[in-house]
Amino acid sequence: MTNFHPAAGALFAQALQGLADILRKVFLPHLAAGLGLFIISVYSIYSFILAPAHLPPPAEFILVGALFLGYGLAAFAYSFITACAFALRIACATWEEFIDNTLDQVKQAAAHKIDDMNESLAKDQAKVIVSGSMREVFGEFNQGRKTSFGRALTRLLLGVTSLAMRSVLLSRLVKISGQTVQLGKLFAGRATLVGAIFLNLRLFSTLLLIFLYILGIVALILNFLFVFWLK
Repeated sequence: MTNFHPAAGALFAQALQGLADILRKVFLPHLAAGLGLFIISVYSIYSFILAPAHLPPPAEFILVGALFLGYGLAAFAYSFITACAFALRIACATWEEFIDNTLDQVKQAAAHKIDDMNESLAKDQAKVIVSGSMREVFGEFNQGRKTSFGRALTRLLLGVTSLAMRSVLLSRLVKISGQTVQLGKLFAGRATLVGAIFLNLRLFSTLLLIFLYILGIVALILNFLFVFWLK
C-alpha cells in the first residue's frame, strides 16, 4: 500500500473543482440545446401523429405526459453528458500538476510491490503490477465524496485520467524490446509521459464530444423519419 500524500489529495480536489466550475458555466447552453431538440421532437410527434388521431382527451393527456417525461429525461441526460464532455476537454488543460503527481504516486505504489525498480520483470508481470498500482492510487482518490454530483464528477475525472494513463504506460511497455522490462525504465522521462497522458485526455474528450454531437443530430433525424413513417 502506497503512502497517500496530502498534496495528492489537494491537487485532485483542485482538478475536480476546476472541472465542476467549467461544467456549471457550460451546462446551461447545452441544456438549452437539449431542450431545443426536445421541443422539436415532441412537437413533431404531437402535430403529425397524436393531433390527427383525435384520441379521447384522457388518452391524449396520458400519451402527451408520457411523451414529455420520456423525451424530457432523455434531453436532460444528453445535455448533462455532453456538457461534461465539453467541460472535460477544457479542464484537462489545467491538470498537468495533478497528472504528474498521480503518475508519481503510481510509480511509488509499483516500487512497493517489488524489491528493485531496475529488476527485470516479465512483461505480463509488469502489466499486473502497473494495473494494480493504478487501481490502488485511483481508489484512494475515489473516497469521501458525499453528494451524487460529486461522485459523478469524481468518476468522470478518475475514469478518463486512468484510461489515458493506462494506455500510455501499457503502450510504452509493449514498445520496449524484449520479453522483460524494468519498471524504472518504464516510468523514466516523466515529463514525456505527462505530455502523452494529456494528449490522450484531450483526444479522448474531443472524440467523445464529436460523437455526442453527431448522436444528437442522428437522434433528431431518426425521430423525424419515425414520425413520417407513422404518419
